[in-house]
Amino acid sequence: MRYGVVRSSPELPPTSLQRRLIESAGCDIVLGEADSSASSQRSLLTLLSGLRRGDEVVVHGLECLDATTGELARLIRRFFETGVTLKIVGGSRVEMLAPSGAIPRALALLADHETRRPHQTTIRRRAPSADAPLTQHQLKFARAMYRRGHSMREIGLLFRLAPNEMARILRAARTPADSNPVD
Repeated sequence: MRYGVVRSSPELPPTSLQRRLIESAGCDIVLGEADSSASSQRSLLTLLSGLRRGDEVVVHGLECLDATTGELARLIRRFFETGVTLKIVGGSRVEMLAPSGAIPRALALLADHETRRPHQTTIRRRAPSADAPLTQHQLKFARAMYRRGHSMREIGLLFRLAPNEMARILRAARTPADSNPVD
């Protein structure tokens, strides 16, 4: 069975064009997201993961699946394992990922990595302490910016602090070398 996926998004052409391309590829069922909520996107990926050998998924582009790179790697690996073909019809030429032969090694590694990694954000940021939200180096840089004429708003945006909070920190950290008042 051939399944087409259509999604409304600013990054994609209008759904009418996507639908026309998909229907011209001979799809039996066209799946369209009524809303772009996370739950509808998850249900679409779950549905696609349950396809059987011989099924085909037709999309305008990978953006139609609204998935992260890791989720796409896992989905495409699942397609290869079960015998599902992925056809991309929206580019300058039709791309076909047919499950013939072995799964490409890079795809398998990406899918394994996504499966093993914890589902937390990998970016770790130091939580600012209430006592000293800026390091001495940051404080020195902020003072230099203020002396060069930058506004508290500009300085605060750089350090992700409110302008009045930035002014309070600079006033509290004023040294005798600072002759300019911070207000």
